[in-house]
Amino acid sequence: MSKELEQARELVRMLEEREKAGAIQLCTAERGQRIIGKSGRMYIVLKQMPDQVRTMVIADDFMAEDVIFDNETPNYAESSLQKRIERDILPIIAADFDADSLIEHEVDLTTVDMQKDFGICRCKVRPVTFDEAREHNDLLVKEDLPDWYWTCTPWSTKERGWGSSLAVVSPRGRIGSIGFNYGRGVRPVLYLKSNIFVSRGE
Repeated sequence: MSKELEQARELVRMLEEREKAGAIQLCTAERGQRIIGKSGRMYIVLKQMPDQVRTMVIADDFMAEDVIFDNETPNYAESSLQKRIERDILPIIAADFDADSLIEHEVDLTTVDMQKDFGICRCKVRPVTFDEAREHNDLLVKEDLPDWYWTCTPWSTKERGWGSSLAVVSPRGRIGSIGFNYGRGVRPVLYLKSNIFVSRGE
């Protein structure tokens, strides 16, 4: 038997064992599929990206509650929320899927009314954007969430009279705005490598 054939059979055997154990390769997960991190925390697949190497997922529940976005700025890249997510939430998610499975990416911080003042931010874990909240609204509805949760999208700019407001999402999927110094939930979004194996949720 050739070495290549032996390796192929070993790969098939490994895939079959993982499938029996309830694991799937993430690239095969359909939109809306729930997957489970190593901690037992549930995530929802939002989108398989066109590059076929990234899968966008969101936490099914809050990973923090009553968190202030910031006291001075609606710019996520400079906010206390961004620092809180990097410090407290990113390590938890990295442990759920292994740190090298998380993909750093750019997020566009264009305001709801299309102002470009805040540029882009590079991160591995973050809140959903306003546009993503609209695109995936059907999957985000979860009425037993205890509060609205943050997006990373400013409502507008100071020059337009809305320098302290962010878009937020309700448990029923409604999108509104609120000042950055109010406490709201954190339901993080991330990109995972599509070739990893994950456990299927219900």
